[in-house]
Amino acid sequence: MKVYAKICITLLITLVGAVLVCSTSLAADEPVKAKTSDYVQVYYFHATYRCKTCTTIEQYSRETIEANFKEQLGNGTLRFDQINFDEPENRHYLQDYNLTYRALVIVRYKGGKQVTFKNLEKIWQLKSSKADFSSYVKTEVEAMLQEL
Repeated sequence: MKVYAKICITLLITLVGAVLVCSTSLAADEPVKAKTSDYVQVYYFHATYRCKTCTTIEQYSRETIEANFKEQLGNGTLRFDQINFDEPENRHYLQDYNLTYRALVIVRYKGGKQVTFKNLEKIWQLKSSKADFSSYVKTEVEAMLQEL
């Protein structure tokens, strides 16, 4: 019986050790995002109902940001989120950024506090040309990042 107990304890210790090693190596593989209080936030604001143009604008925005700003996304100096302003907890954004419709807004934070924002209103004019749309968004995000 003592041999059986020793085998069970050994197996248990080995299993716990393996779980700890696996979880540590998984955590090490995840990108480390700096918790910085100086950053640029890009918001794509949308309603619950989303037409083809609205989803295309979000797609173009996300692709442009992910393709051109990998380092900044990785280190936390640039963040991208989509927000449904129809949800009660998000309605304040309509007033915060003077929104009347779906929008792409860039916000600069310094010391964790909002310093300035810009509504990229030309996205609606440029929606038919992915290249022109991407160029516009890239230029505006770069300009805001340079102000950090």
